[in-house]
Amino acid sequence: MRPARLALLSLLALACATSPLRISEADQARVRRDLANQQRYLRVALYLGPLWGDTDKAFLTDLPGREIDLVETPTGSPIEPPAFERVLAPGTPVRVKDIEFPTTFTVAQRVLVTPRLQPWVYLQVQGEDRPCVIVLPREVRSFDDVRAEMERYLTTDDPGPTLASFPPDVREAVLRKEVVTGMSSRALEMAWGVPERKRIDRPASTEEWIWAGGRRRVYLRDDRVEQVDR
Repeated sequence: MRPARLALLSLLALACATSPLRISEADQARVRRDLANQQRYLRVALYLGPLWGDTDKAFLTDLPGREIDLVETPTGSPIEPPAFERVLAPGTPVRVKDIEFPTTFTVAQRVLVTPRLQPWVYLQVQGEDRPCVIVLPREVRSFDDVRAEMERYLTTDDPGPTLASFPPDVREAVLRKEVVTGMSSRALEMAWGVPERKRIDRPASTEEWIWAGGRRRVYLRDDRVEQVDR
């Protein structure tokens, strides 16, 4: 059998091996109808870089590369995304162009070394020629799940004026995706994104914010960053 035919059959086999979509066709249609073709702003600072092997697209994420495990080698080891090129500021205008779900046909069309098995949100970003992609978790099961995941990154209200109101050192830290002691919870969220979970002790006025399976933690007191563990 010719090598080209073998390669094609291998790709088709990989596509057919994907797990079924967890979101119904009705909710997929609702997502495209109600969430696509919308003007939004970036809620938090996002890294931008190539979408792994698909260099015609840009990948957007609030996580550092070492914490990303969306693409794996055949043996199951994570492949970090290529080096990020820059950081997009909170308040950057974007337009949601499409939300694409990983059907068998779609997976077969995507570049092999990409997060092929996840839903992709396509954004048009001001000042960026490439289509930009936010990768959603495979586990999304409903319209509400998709909307909630998108709202981790996007907002209808421009946070630019809030960013501009921060002290210069805090503003510069956000634009570098860094956290400094004394910054407010709003600045913390803009810098590192929405955490996976929070532990709140209201009587003590303290909070613990946790990202990426506990690899980063920030402790706040009276709405100000007191300690950073990473």
